[in-house]
Amino acid sequence: MQCFSLTTLLVVSLTNLILLIVMILESRKKCLNEDVISDTGFRFGALKGLDKSSAVMQRGVLRDEARSMAALILLKGGMTSLICGTVIISKTWVLTTAHCCELVRSLSFENLKITSNSENWKRGKKRSIENLVRHINYTAKSSAFNVCLIKVGSPFKEVNEQPMPIASSEYRYITDTSASTLGWSSTKSSLYTIDVNLISFQRCRTLVKADHVDETMVCAYNIDTADCRFDSGGPLIQSNIVIGMVSFETNCAKRATARVFTRMSFFQRWFQDVEKQNDVRIGASFKP
Repeated sequence: MQCFSLTTLLVVSLTNLILLIVMILESRKKCLNEDVISDTGFRFGALKGLDKSSAVMQRGVLRDEARSMAALILLKGGMTSLICGTVIISKTWVLTTAHCCELVRSLSFENLKITSNSENWKRGKKRSIENLVRHINYTAKSSAFNVCLIKVGSPFKEVNEQPMPIASSEYRYITDTSASTLGWSSTKSSLYTIDVNLISFQRCRTLVKADHVDETMVCAYNIDTADCRFDSGGPLIQSNIVIGMVSFETNCAKRATARVFTRMSFFQRWFQDVEKQNDVRIGASFKP
């Protein structure tokens, strides 16, 4: 009986010791996280994070900003693969990033499609691609001028195919205001949204520690932890205006990590140049 009591006492003591160690570690982790957040100067009061997938649907219909979302996909050997996100900006044009167009530069247009009108890129309406126009100054080394236009073979006219306006050259990017990104899930093939807050250009250069963060870019940070590994080429949206495109990031899934987007207000003149040089009308709308 005494042996049993001693054994029980030892087990209970060991359990308590383990619990104490866990509590100390968790407390230490929390303190470290608070230190990191404090060092970055972020403020988290602007917007509460939303569910990453359900927020795009309302009563079976896509939310306004989600209706502009499309996907660049590859059809080959009986397989369908997601390449990048895109956003509808006019009746026959979508916008994505130059690094997405680089991925398919050597592929035949016959194997490439734009899908839209669905919260699932695999089930979307497929359209052929007629042309890709990548910014001539883009380089993978710097990620500057990371923008590309894609023309589809037939007009967007379904209920969930609504063009979204683009930030004009007069658009003001205000630090610590909320915005959202749209992307495609790799596991469920579905559309999801992530809430972010804009940060200043100077702060972004400090956090990213990259000399190539320049005037063609805008930065933001995640308000919540999120799996955003497959949002490449998707839009950054504020007040139903495309103000950026997902460009690059160090760890986009981590809370309080700086993410870098193409600053769309920088490129209004470029759209005009593309129309003039290629004798086409894109028909995009720009808002200040």
